Amino acid sequence: MAVFRISATQYCALALLLSLVLSSGAFFLPNSALGWLILVDALLVIHGVYLKNKISALLRLGIAQLALTLPLYYLIHGEGQMLEGVIVVLRVFLALLPGWWLSATQKPERIGEVLSWGLPAKWAFVIAASIGLLPYMLQETKEIYAIQCLRGANITPKALRNPKNWPELIYCVVLPVLIQLLKLSKQMAKAAKLRHFGSVSKPTHWPAKREEE
Repeated sequence: MAVFRISATQYCALALLLSLVLSSGAFFLPNSALGWLILVDALLVIHGVYLKNKISALLRLGIAQLALTLPLYYLIHGEGQMLEGVIVVLRVFLALLPGWWLSATQKPERIGEVLSWGLPAKWAFVIAASIGLLPYMLQETKEIYAIQCLRGANITPKALRNPKNWPELIYCVVLPVLIQLLKLSKQMAKAAKLRHFGSVSKPTHWPAKREEE
């Protein structure tokens, strides 16, 4: 009796489609349907954490968005629209969760192969490379932030309560991260060029034999 098995690339395609549907639903579903979306995203989070992927950075981003959005809603719309501000932040967070799950569970080369089915090879390569860089850049950001705090920069959570210290965060953390990202982008472009990327109409992808066994 033959057993139907999907390849790693087909599984990645299904995961990518699911992520797109769930991220789109976070913006287009009515408020009454958000509970079901939260349930599905919670299952994705459990799966990602089970595979030993960290979600702490995404949670901190959600808390930061909440801390910035609610005061603005209070100043602009008053206390009566605070719940609407919470729902807006919730929708943005729910839209980010499927992307985190996708990048945490699928390899960049598989994502690039799936994207090349409908996109030009160079576009697929750029998108897949960007997804692959996310975990590394998050780690780089943490290290740069920790080093700048040790040097005495006023960028601790307590110090950032004062808007006067926000420019220091940009100079000490954001700009170094952008410089590091540009450096990595040049290195990746050079590596791709040395491997003759773009010289053929249909590029090859890293084999997934071990994943399919």
